[in-house]
Amino acid sequence: MKKIVSYVCMFVMTFLFLSSCNSNANSYKAPNFTLLNLEGDVVKLSNFKGKVVLLNFFATYCPPCRYEIPDFVKLQQELGPKGFQVIGVSVDENGEKILPYFVEKLQINYPVLLATTKVLRDYGNIYALPQSFLIGKDQTIIKHYIGMVTEHELRPLIEKALDKNGN
Repeated sequence: MKKIVSYVCMFVMTFLFLSSCNSNANSYKAPNFTLLNLEGDVVKLSNFKGKVVLLNFFATYCPPCRYEIPDFVKLQQELGPKGFQVIGVSVDENGEKILPYFVEKLQINYPVLLATTKVLRDYGNIYALPQSFLIGKDQTIIKHYIGMVTEHELRPLIEKALDKNGN
């Protein structure tokens, strides 16, 4: 009997974990945050209300993180004028020292912010990188991605979110 209960518990936990990965997020509000950018200015998620936002948690030492950045740069360039905004949140230690060169080298054209323990906790205890959240104009989470995501996966959802409510 204990073995059956153990298997059932494992199945339920696996199902819950897998259903949270790369799934639609049931439209819950994205937690607001107050973080510093590389210039030391305060940036809040609420500053971007009315825009579709891709919030990307990354680190410079993470190969999949580095691999997806050119797609984000392209999306920002092409869809930014239509109301789309990428925001990078770095979990690097000493980010204020190492990120300026990284941003320049990869020609990042969107804000890069410095993570805090609070923002990592508020977004579900970010432990695996990269992780991205596609956030609608009303600041509800449209989709949560654990692992690398590409332009081809993102573009249809971004365009659909941009078209909502007459944009």
